[in-house]
Amino acid sequence: MISFIWAEDLDGYIGKNNTMPWHLPADLKHFKALTVEKTIVMGTNTYLSLGKPLPNRRNIVVSHSLEKQAGIEIVRSIEELADKLEDVDGEIVIIGGAKIFAETLPLVNRLYRTVIKDHFNGDTKIIAIDYNQWRLIQSESFEPDEKNKYSYDFETWEKL
Repeated sequence: MISFIWAEDLDGYIGKNNTMPWHLPADLKHFKALTVEKTIVMGTNTYLSLGKPLPNRRNIVVSHSLEKQAGIEIVRSIEELADKLEDVDGEIVIIGGAKIFAETLPLVNRLYRTVIKDHFNGDTKIIAIDYNQWRLIQSESFEPDEKNKYSYDFETWEKL
């Protein structure tokens, strides 16, 4: 199974200046729970924003510019990525960014979306996804608390 995971605000923004324009610890914990011990795929900018490979995951970076580095596997194209993913057992989670989401959407059968119920000043939006081709299978809503400043929903969608 191949999945996307991302967080967006009410306007569909997923980032600003190659970072997330919000701080939501619950979403970071959710992300970790859904990606640990799995293969994760990202583009160059997402990898650079992380600063290092994420631990306890197989890190694959789609990049034309990065050189070989410890802890990551580099593929140069979506075609090369698709070939590499054929041999992966278990779930593969694509973590961004927007360009990688756009190029891999046809391969994906599950979406993990966090909706942060606020408006942020962003510069990158999630790609257009036709939710008529997907079924919402799980949704949990949360109110702000002492650690999480915003209301948010965790959603899981499966392709029809």
